[in-house]
Amino acid sequence: MQQGKAKYYRRQASLSLSHTGIVLQNGRVHEACGTAADAFAVVMAAKLSGPLVWIGRGAQVRTLAPTALQAFFDPRRLVTAGCENRKEILWAAEQALRCGGVAGVIAEMGMGPDLKESRRLQLAAEAGRSLGLIVIGRAAQSSAAQTRWQCEALPRTDTCGQSWRWSLQKNKSGRTGTWHVGWRAHRKGKAEDGPSGDVHMVAASAA
Repeated sequence: MQQGKAKYYRRQASLSLSHTGIVLQNGRVHEACGTAADAFAVVMAAKLSGPLVWIGRGAQVRTLAPTALQAFFDPRRLVTAGCENRKEILWAAEQALRCGGVAGVIAEMGMGPDLKESRRLQLAAEAGRSLGLIVIGRAAQSSAAQTRWQCEALPRTDTCGQSWRWSLQKNKSGRTGTWHVGWRAHRKGKAEDGPSGDVHMVAASAA
């Protein structure tokens, strides 16, 4: 993941999800909590262009099944890193964010990063111009994250299929809100052709 090898994809200034109004700034670290935080991470990964790194404890990253991921993006874009403990996860995330050779870095943690830890990650994201997403399994702490999302799955329906409620609880840019979104398959094709669907908005309310 050397910086000189990252020139074949177009780096995005920000990640915008279609017509939902949801924007995640590149070169920043974001946080996702809730029972569907991992689904949020997969959708974010699908909308990025370029290599991806997913970091967590060994047992966590081994559950990432390529057959499930290919409904969203080509799993060959993904490098996984299984770590033994929190310290290793933070170190690996910082190195991946800083290297400049990846579009996005996803790190799964039990407790979210504290202020000192998140500042280090934020500086690394700025240096590498990568988007960082921390998937928090238990509870968030006071941190330097740009945004924090509460993500919950909603019952599947015949009209919109799988859908989620994404609540933006923290946003350094000011705006918060809640979005009810779903994933809509829009074509059939090979996984390497790009995402096999897109995010669509079912309902939204801004705070």
